[in-house]
Amino acid sequence: MRPRLLVLVALGALACGGRGGSQAPAPQSLPESLAQFMSAVKANDLDHMKALWGTERGPASGWMKSEELRQRLTVLQIYLNHVGYRVIEGPLPVPTKDERRMFRVELQRATSCSVVIPIELAHAKDGRWLVVGTDLAAVGNPAEPCKR
Repeated sequence: MRPRLLVLVALGALACGGRGGSQAPAPQSLPESLAQFMSAVKANDLDHMKALWGTERGPASGWMKSEELRQRLTVLQIYLNHVGYRVIEGPLPVPTKDERRMFRVELQRATSCSVVIPIELAHAKDGRWLVVGTDLAAVGNPAEPCKR
C-alpha cells in the first residue's frame, strides 16, 4: 500500500508543477536563453522549453492553460527540431518592440539541409530573456524535404 502512496505523491507533485533538482538555472543573457531553448528543442524536453518560452509578462506557464501550452510547445518542437544550429545574426532590435530582440538562426535538419529563420526573445519583468517564437511559415513544413 505504501509504494502506491509514494507514486501518487510523486504524480501529484508533477501535476502541480513540482520540479526536480536537476532543473537548469534560468538564463539571464540573450545568447544563454537561445542556447538553452535550442538544446531543449533538440532533446524534445518540453518541460525545459516551458521554462524558457513566454513574453514580457513572464513564462507562459504562469498565464497559459497547461494543455494549450503543451500543444503549442509540441508544434514549436516539431518545427524547430534540428541536428545542429548556428546564430547567423543577432541579437537585433525588433521594430516597435523595445523589450524584444531577434536572432537569425540557421537550423541544420536531419535531411541534410538548412533553413534560416528568425527567433524572437522578450525581456520579461523578472529580468530573464524568454523565447517568444518564430514565424512558422519561414521555417517551412518539417515533413517536406528542403527546397534547393
